[in-house]
Amino acid sequence: TPLRLRVHEVRAARALHRGRDRAALRAAGEGLDLLSSWQQSFGALDLQASVAMHASDLVFTGLTAAARLGDPETLFEWSERARHLSQQVAPVRPPHDADLAADLAELRMLRAELAGADWTTDARVRMLRDRVRERQWTATGSGAARERLGLAAASALLPHDTAVFSYVFTGSELHAVAVTEGRARIVELDWPRVRAALDGLRADLDMAALTRGGAMGAVTQRSLVARLELLDAGLLAPLRRAVPRASRVAITVPGILGGVPWAMLPGMRGLPFTLVTSVSRWLGADRAPRAASPVVGFAAGPRVRRAGEEVQRAASAWTDRASTRVYEGAEATVGAVTALAGDAELLHIAAHGRHAVDNPLFSGFELSDGTLFGYDVDLIPRAPRTVILSACELGRSSVRWGEEALGMTRVWLHAGTECVIAAPVAVPDDDACELLAAVHAGLTEGAAPADALASAAVTTGVIAPFQCHGDGF
Repeated sequence: TPLRLRVHEVRAARALHRGRDRAALRAAGEGLDLLSSWQQSFGALDLQASVAMHASDLVFTGLTAAARLGDPETLFEWSERARHLSQQVAPVRPPHDADLAADLAELRMLRAELAGADWTTDARVRMLRDRVRERQWTATGSGAARERLGLAAASALLPHDTAVFSYVFTGSELHAVAVTEGRARIVELDWPRVRAALDGLRADLDMAALTRGGAMGAVTQRSLVARLELLDAGLLAPLRRAVPRASRVAITVPGILGGVPWAMLPGMRGLPFTLVTSVSRWLGADRAPRAASPVVGFAAGPRVRRAGEEVQRAASAWTDRASTRVYEGAEATVGAVTALAGDAELLHIAAHGRHAVDNPLFSGFELSDGTLFGYDVDLIPRAPRTVILSACELGRSSVRWGEEALGMTRVWLHAGTECVIAAPVAVPDDDACELLAAVHAGLTEGAAPADALASAAVTTGVIAPFQCHGDGF
């Protein structure tokens, strides 16, 4: 299969070079169809993304040709091809694997023993990580293929008040397709301007979270505000002008924009939005009915100053509305939280989190007895409908092969969670506590996660990078 893909790559690249854009699209599309048939046998998230590596050149060739044609329908189709690539196969939840659980428990112990060192260089750690990864690859089956929607079908399914902003990166240019019910248009964006604003963004966000107050805090805040205003002008304002009447927005982004804190952009204030992995998956999903008597679960990890207060305040909002379970201190173990996740409709975790760049499925958050890894999520028989991760960096993703983005949010979504609220960068404890407690007040009234998050940001005045991933509506 890789050799046959290479033939399609050469044909597509040759056609693109000669200016034969439609021929390039045909060749690239045939190559991706071949890859899709190969991908049908893989259910594990990391394995699907690794296979998608082989499509990188085909995707960029197709995106470049589609952008040159200037047709919204064609560019939207190729945006969806890129977004849909690593998730078109619905996974089958694996049975509980006692050996996998034991390996993960040993990894937690080793991580604690090697605290302060680079644990990935330890021979025992490398052996266990390889074994965990291989177990997941073999245990996670593949289910039915998800349908990819074209522009006409997607537009017809859109609620009248909702717009889609599909951002497309060709490798050298940035475009977007703004879609509303019955209408679509391409919006050209200034990639050099956006790239300049992205350079140093993460450092500014981390510094702003760590240096609050004082002279240094004021300088850092001014720098961050200026950078966010540039991103707003370069990324958001042109699309808001294109669809001024939209009161909700679903956004798809390439990996290069995966770290943008959309909720902090000035143009997003009060606007409910959700980052969807693909428009096809979002609009084509089968939504489970809400439980009549839901279980709402909370867990607070160690060494987070206001974690206990955060989960207690959030849980109090559900009094007389749901059955709540709150784990703090020594009770907040990996075993207890994974068991809670299997019962809960909504799970809220306030803990220190870390993103593992080398293998995002080893990202996780710290509980009383160690790290709950992304791989632990496969041990949960039924994922919660909504997950709130009040943990630094767990909304962050690693860019894979130029188009793929993997992180803890994708792990939960792959497992079946409909919506994950998380932040891509460090968040001050005070902001997380105030904002997320207010989010629960909206959720108890029946508001969708994106609506509750937007409303909470307005009522509290907290500007934080928490954002909805998946179906926030």
